[in-house]
Amino acid sequence: MTEETYKGVRLVTAPEHGVWRLGKAKKPLTYNTIAASDTDRPSGNRWSLVSYGTLYCSSEIEGCFAEALEPFRVHPELRAVIQDDWREPYFMPPGTLPLDWRARHTLVRLQPDKKARFLDVNHDGTLTALSQHLRPALKDLRIRALTHDHIQGPDRRLTRRIAAWAISQRTPHQAQLIQGIAYRSRFASRQCWAIFSDCDLEYVETQPIWPESEGLSTVAQHYGLTIR
Repeated sequence: MTEETYKGVRLVTAPEHGVWRLGKAKKPLTYNTIAASDTDRPSGNRWSLVSYGTLYCSSEIEGCFAEALEPFRVHPELRAVIQDDWREPYFMPPGTLPLDWRARHTLVRLQPDKKARFLDVNHDGTLTALSQHLRPALKDLRIRALTHDHIQGPDRRLTRRIAAWAISQRTPHQAQLIQGIAYRSRFASRQCWAIFSDCDLEYVETQPIWPESEGLSTVAQHYGLTIR
């Protein structure tokens, strides 16, 4: 992975081995977009926009599972309350990853264009520079200066503005300069990549998901999940 500086922000390339995508088995490379009505809502996917598709990936397989399986977690207090109600044979116990989930998903390894550059929002200097570049937008959100807590926070209006700024940057020949965002997952800080739809991707391989798949048992144990 290489890096360079542009307008005070750090741009990095993807890992040499590429990135992993956990997607639907039938269409694993479906790019995420949002509706125009969701632009100013704080909820939704972190880097998704209306006019550009975003593909969410991770440097390692474990990072894909960490992002995708978080909704299956059950808070210990809630588990204690509902566990007696879920002991009937026709109910699946809480915190269980169903068999059909594995069947409906697959892992794909992709190689972004070697020239593709990603905005590194893990870097302190990037946040300092973006605080200046996005000053009017931050003022509207009542933010003086960007911090890592803002990047990891729940307000997607902020992260969407960062993504829109990244997309708007152009080379001297008016080509898009930045092809995505390099960021940390909120779950154990795995390295993740939000890849914009105009970034060239080379398909490398596909892997089915088995109970013993790399990274799955580690994440399941961390989240307290049962794999079927």
